[in-house]
Parts: sequence; structure tokens; C-alpha cells
Amino acid sequence: MKLLAISQAHYKVAAVVDEQGDKLTCPVYEFFESIEKHYQGSADGLLALIERIANNGTQGLSSKLCHLVDEENKIYELIKGDLRLFFFKGHCDLIVIATHGIIKKTQHTKTSDKNRAISYKKHYQKEHDKKCIQILGELP
Repeated sequence: MKLLAISQAHYKVAAVVDEQGDKLTCPVYEFFESIEKHYQGSADGLLALIERIANNGTQGLSSKLCHLVDEENKIYELIKGDLRLFFFKGHCDLIVIATHGIIKKTQHTKTSDKNRAISYKKHYQKEHDKKCIQILGELP
């Protein structure tokens, strides 16, 4: 499994990379690239949260900024305005693995968004156990 490094300081923050044949894509990167102008302040806020996590970890983040959306599978979301970035915690210093982002318009998190993050986490765990995790500095 390939991950794309987003930020690194005391901890590493990475995002999943989808492999489709020879093509590599990153749902998180694509999410930030596609954000409409009126959401840019919230997007900048999410990026600042990522930097904060890279420096200090997730401890100390209030429930207004980060909370658990699936207790059984330990799937979390970072929150800034209407934007959500789903993630799970990795191993050792790879603290956050972002799966994808959404613009949230209702109070409830869609099951499909949770399931997408859970699927990535299960794939990560399987690849981690086989020692097949590769962290890229950028997409080729």
C-alpha cells in the first residue's frame, strides 16, 4: 500500500493512495484541489490542523475539531466549517492516515463515508502486517 506524506514533524501525517493500473491518485489531494473558493478558509483550517497534528499529535484537539465517527473501527474526522477529513491512526510515528474528505451538509455522517474509511483502514492493516507500506514524498 502506498501512502502520500502530507506533513512530517514529530509525527507523520499521510494520506492513502489509490492505485489504478499505472496511475496513482490521492483522494485527499484531489479533495483539496477541488474545493470551491468559498470553502478555502475551511480548507486552510484543515491544513493547519494537519500541521498541528504533525507537531503535537491528536491529543488536546477538542471535539469541535476532531471526533470519533465509528467507535468499533476507530475512524475519526477532522472538522473545519463544513469540511470533514476522515482518518484513522497508524502505527508508531505514523499517527494519522487520511482517507478522504467531504463537504458535510447534514448532522449525520453517511454510512458510505464511514465504510470507505473502514475499507482503507483494513487494507492498511493487512499491508502493514505484511510490511508492505510505502510512504511517498509526492505522487509520481
